[in-house]
Amino acid sequence: MQRKMRAAAGLLLATMVLMMSTLPVQAQSPAPELPERGKVSKNPEEIQNLAAPIADVISGPAWLMAEGVDPRAWIDRPGWNTLTRQQVSGVVNALNSVDSLQGAGLGVLVPYRDPAPAFSRDLLVTRDFSNSPLQTEPDIAVNPLDPDHIVLGTIDYNFPNNTAYVSIDGGVNWDGPRQVKYLRKDRVSGGDPVVQFDSEGNVYMGSISIGIKEYTVGNAVGFALVSSISLSRSEDGGYTWEEPVSSARSEVTSDVTEDLTGRMRGTITLGFLDKPWMTTGTHPTIEDQEVIYVTYVEFNTSYDILYIGEIPTLGSPRVDTTPRLVYSMDRGATWSDPVAAGPTVRRTYGEVSETEGQANTIGTKRVVQGPVPVVDSEGNVFVAWIDSTDDESQKGLGEFYIAKSTDGGESFGDPKRIASFLEPGFRPRNAYFRYWASAFPKLAVGPEDELYVVFTAIPPDSETDEGDIFFIRSLDGGKRWSQPKQLNHDTGTALQFFPAVDVGPDGVIHVMWGDMRDDPVETRYHIYYTRSSDQGDTWGFELPELNLSVGDTRVTDFPSNPNKGFPNGLFLGDYFSIAAIEDEAYIAWADTRLGEYGGYNQKIGFTRQRSIPNPEIFISPNAGPAGEQITVQGHGFQPLINYFLLVGGTEVASGRTDDLGRITANVFVPVSGEGAHAVTLVDGSGNFASTSFYMEFGFDNIKSIADQLAELLAQLGDN
Repeated sequence: MQRKMRAAAGLLLATMVLMMSTLPVQAQSPAPELPERGKVSKNPEEIQNLAAPIADVISGPAWLMAEGVDPRAWIDRPGWNTLTRQQVSGVVNALNSVDSLQGAGLGVLVPYRDPAPAFSRDLLVTRDFSNSPLQTEPDIAVNPLDPDHIVLGTIDYNFPNNTAYVSIDGGVNWDGPRQVKYLRKDRVSGGDPVVQFDSEGNVYMGSISIGIKEYTVGNAVGFALVSSISLSRSEDGGYTWEEPVSSARSEVTSDVTEDLTGRMRGTITLGFLDKPWMTTGTHPTIEDQEVIYVTYVEFNTSYDILYIGEIPTLGSPRVDTTPRLVYSMDRGATWSDPVAAGPTVRRTYGEVSETEGQANTIGTKRVVQGPVPVVDSEGNVFVAWIDSTDDESQKGLGEFYIAKSTDGGESFGDPKRIASFLEPGFRPRNAYFRYWASAFPKLAVGPEDELYVVFTAIPPDSETDEGDIFFIRSLDGGKRWSQPKQLNHDTGTALQFFPAVDVGPDGVIHVMWGDMRDDPVETRYHIYYTRSSDQGDTWGFELPELNLSVGDTRVTDFPSNPNKGFPNGLFLGDYFSIAAIEDEAYIAWADTRLGEYGGYNQKIGFTRQRSIPNPEIFISPNAGPAGEQITVQGHGFQPLINYFLLVGGTEVASGRTDDLGRITANVFVPVSGEGAHAVTLVDGSGNFASTSFYMEFGFDNIKSIADQLAELLAQLGDN
C-alpha cells in the first residue's frame, strides 16, 4: 500500500510538472504571477507554467510561446492535438482568420512614400506563403570576399523555421525565402536568427531550436520544453543550408531521493538557452586557425519538492542566469564545452534561506541577458552583457559588463563594469511591443581594435522620455570606457529603440535605430541613422551635394505602425540590424507599412546609402487613337504584390507582380481628350512609375467632327 501511495504521489507530481511546463501563462502579463509557497491548485488551468519565472526576460518567440500567443503555437507537445491546438488564444485565432490577416495589396489605397534625403528607396525583402504575413528580427551579414553579397536571416511565421534571403547585387534584388531547418529531434524554431560569414565566404545561421525533454521524478515520467542553440552552414552563399548542429543544449535535471518516510525530496531544475549571438575571428595562438564563437545566456529554474499533507507540490522558483560561450574550430561541425564568460546571478521568489546555494551565485533579484561577442585583430574575444542588478530587471539601474578571453574562448578574465544606466521596462508606455532588449549591449570592434557599444536607456534628465540611444567606447582594449553619449538629436521626448552598430573597414562607425519623433501620436516609427568618422568623438551625417548637415537622418520613406504589424502590436522582435562596408551601410528592420490599409502585416524592410534604381514602365505603342490596345510592362516593383494601372488618373487594370517584381498587362486605352495622358503603375507598397500615352483621336476630335457635321447640316438646311 505504501509503495502504491509513493507511486501515486510521484505520478501526481510528474503530472503537475508536465502541465506546468506546457500550459501558457496569461497573455500580455509582463511578469508571471507565482504561486505562494506550498499552495496547490486543484484546477489544471490555474497551474502556473514552470517557464513563468523567466517569461518576461527570455527572447521574444519563446516569450510568445510561454504566453500562449505565438502564431506557431501549434508546436507538437505531449497530449496536444496539433490539428486543433492553434486555437489557443484570440491572437492566434486572428492569425488563422483570412479576413483579419491578409496579404499585401488590398486596394487602391497604398502607402505614400516620402523619399529619405540620403538613402535609397525602401525595399520589402520578405514574401508570404501563408495567411500569416509576419516576419521579424532581421540580421544582415556581408560576404568579406564580395561586398555586394548579402545574406539576411529572419523569423518567418510562414514556416516553422527561420528563413534566409540572398542578394548578390548589394540589396537591389533578393532571392528567397530559403528555410533554415531547426534540429530534427526538436519541434519548432525559437527564433533569434543571427548570420555570420567566415573568411572563406561560408555563411552560418544560428538560432534557438525548441524541443521536449523527457525526465523522471522517482518512478514517474514528465516532460518539459528545452532549447538548443542550433547552427546551420551554407557553402553556396545562402542558397542551400546544411542540416543544423546543436552547439549547446539545455537540460532538465531532477536530484530527487526518497526520505525515511518514503516521500520524494529534492530539486527539479529546468534549463533554457536563450539569445544566441555569433562572430568569427582568428585564434590568438594557432596560426591560420579561424574560430566561430557563439554566445548565449543559460537560464536554470529550480523548484524544491514540498509537501502539503500527503500531496507533493513545488516550492517557489529560483532562477540562475549565466552568460556562456561555445566555439568551433572546424566550421561548425563540432563544438567546445560551454564556458562561463561571467558569474551566475540569481532571481528568487518568495522566502529565501541563507543556505540556498548562495555560494556560487550573486544576488536575489538579478538577471543577465544579451551576451554578444567580438574578436579583435589579435584574436582576443570580448563578450558584453547586461546585468539587471539587484533592483530587479526592467526597472531601476542596469549595468553592462565585459569580459576578455586571450586563449580562444577557453577561459575569461574577471568581468569589468563598463556602464551604469536607467533600465527600460518590459514595454514602453506608449506602445504594446516589448522593448527591454533595446537595453542589451550592441558591441562592435573597429580596425584599430576600438570597442564600441550602443544601447537604449531612460535619460536621467527626463521623466517622460521612454528611451534614447547612447554610445560608449574603449580605445585601449576594454580597460577604460567613456561616459555614455546620446546619439539621437531630437529635442523632444519621443521613443528611440532597437539600436544596431557596425564599423566599416574604413573605421567609420554606423548606427541605426527605430525612432518615433515624427509622429505626434508617438506610435509610428521611422528608422534613423548617424555615423562617426573620428572614433565616436563627433556624430552626424553630411552630404555637401545636397547641402545636408544633420546630427542624424531619417532613412525610411514610410513610417511603421507597430499596431498594424504583429497582432495587437505585441512583437516587433528584439532587434534590428546594420552591416557596414566601405562608404556604405545596409540596414534592415521590421516594417509594417502593408498593414496600414489592410490586415496585420509585418515585413523586413531594407535600405542602403547608394540609390536603388526606381521602378520602370514601358508601353507599346505609346501613341494612337482612343480605344487602342497597348501592352504595359513594369520592372523593379515589389515582388508578389497587387498592382494598379491608371490612365489619366482612372484605374483601368489590376493584377499581381511576379516573383521578380515584373508586370505585363494588355489594356485598351479609355476614350479621352486628344493629347498626352499619364499612364501610371503603382504597387501595394507604394512603388510607382509613370509614362505617357499620346491620344491622337479622342473626345475633342469627336466633338470637332460633330461640330463640323452640324455646320454642314446647317449649311444644307440653308440651301
